[in-house]
Amino acid sequence: MKTFNHSELRDFLEDDSFRMWVFGGATPEVAQWWEQFPLLYPDKAPVYHKAREALLALQGDTFTLPPARVRQNIRQITQATRPAVASPPAAATPPVRRLTYPVWWWAAAMVLIGMAWLGWDQYQRTTNPSARIYQELVSQAATPLEEITNTSSDNQLVMLTDGSSVLLLPNSRISFPRNFNQHAQREVYLTGEAFFEVAKNPEKPFFVYANNLITKVLGTSFTVKASGNDQVNVIVKTGKVSVFTRSDKERVEKQQSKQLAGLVLTPNQRVVFDQDEGRLLRSLVDTPTILDMPIQRAMFEFSGTPISRVFASLEKAYGVEIVFDEEVMKNCYLTASLDDEPLFEKLSMICRTLDAQYEQMDGKIIISSKGCR
Repeated sequence: MKTFNHSELRDFLEDDSFRMWVFGGATPEVAQWWEQFPLLYPDKAPVYHKAREALLALQGDTFTLPPARVRQNIRQITQATRPAVASPPAAATPPVRRLTYPVWWWAAAMVLIGMAWLGWDQYQRTTNPSARIYQELVSQAATPLEEITNTSSDNQLVMLTDGSSVLLLPNSRISFPRNFNQHAQREVYLTGEAFFEVAKNPEKPFFVYANNLITKVLGTSFTVKASGNDQVNVIVKTGKVSVFTRSDKERVEKQQSKQLAGLVLTPNQRVVFDQDEGRLLRSLVDTPTILDMPIQRAMFEFSGTPISRVFASLEKAYGVEIVFDEEVMKNCYLTASLDDEPLFEKLSMICRTLDAQYEQMDGKIIISSKGCR
């Protein structure tokens, strides 16, 4: 397949090799070609994705619509009229063949495909607030958008033209402007969950719109999760990101600023936006990880080490701020090997040794101590 002229939904549905690929009967070469199709023909990608989902819906593998009658009608028409799939083509570039169906079959199939698509979309809108808000944001976009939906059970890698990448998790969708890197701002709309690795460009901030939360970065890696409830999670892996709500009175200023404004997150921090309370809640991730930096084994080997140096080592390794009273703990020293333990276990061991306590507050570690003799 060197060229491809399909542009309508029916063109894809009538294409023999496309149907075989969707239903799992294509050769590896043909399957690879169809999987790369959205990258080869980005302008046809929206119709491509809708055709694939429509066929899977008719087969019953992608989703189950709530109305029982729609499900029953889909099963009846597919069982009664779907012709046998032809043998997989042997060549990597099979000829495009047209399948002939009765006119009444196509009329009924198109109606049911439309019912399935609209019914599923309406079901998502009414039961999934994230999907509903996503549709509203996409419909209000000032420029034409490209949409990618991950209907598979595996993560899907999406490469953007600015050099950024998005790892799109199953049952997630993103939309972004065509000619992505030619706009003053880089903007992505998300429902579901995705991990972003953003190419650094301070002159063109990168925005992710998910539910009522806006995430702004200049170049870093982070995860955004906008699930079916009203909460949005942003988790930072490297660098810094700022988050603010669409209802923020200073939203425009924060978006236009060359700096990161709003609630700023650093590695191993996350923020949860609670829609009901209208608040941004910052905290540490459940299991903080060591930053992507050379860590020497001796870094966590302490022998009569002042506690200020111990905490400084942990801050450097995990990028987490540790707050304590240096004057109160000036006589505290630690002798211990803390190489393999997770951060919170390290802190628990230190506090047991020094008769101190720690707690998390606003993405920081707070140490309470009466001092050491």
